[in-house]
Amino acid sequence: MRSVASVLALEVLLLASPAATEPIVFHTAHFGDDTVVNLCLVANQAAERVGYDYDVLISLSETNGLGKALYSDPGKHRALVRCNPPETVAVSGVDYPVRASDAGGDDWKDDLWRVVCMTPVS
Repeated sequence: MRSVASVLALEVLLLASPAATEPIVFHTAHFGDDTVVNLCLVANQAAERVGYDYDVLISLSETNGLGKALYSDPGKHRALVRCNPPETVAVSGVDYPVRASDAGGDDWKDDLWRVVCMTPVS
């Protein structure tokens, strides 16, 4: 009984991570006209689909160089994440390989994978 309670407590901690409760900016793109686009992780839960670890929702916002909001996408975009090899982010039914060993910053899918799969749980 004690081991079952321990497993349940661990699952609750994993599902209640900061990524699951508050939006986290995981990728920022800067454009020549001072436009800044942020991608945020707004929901993160265990995946129901076999072969993936997490089912996530992503939001998008656009600001100018001074931080003034220009656009906030009202929709939430779904992605599936596989943390173990082959590391993958799936969007609209297409699996995209992730460069898990790179520092990140160039590809939003790599950055999403890092924030979901490499975020320490305290």
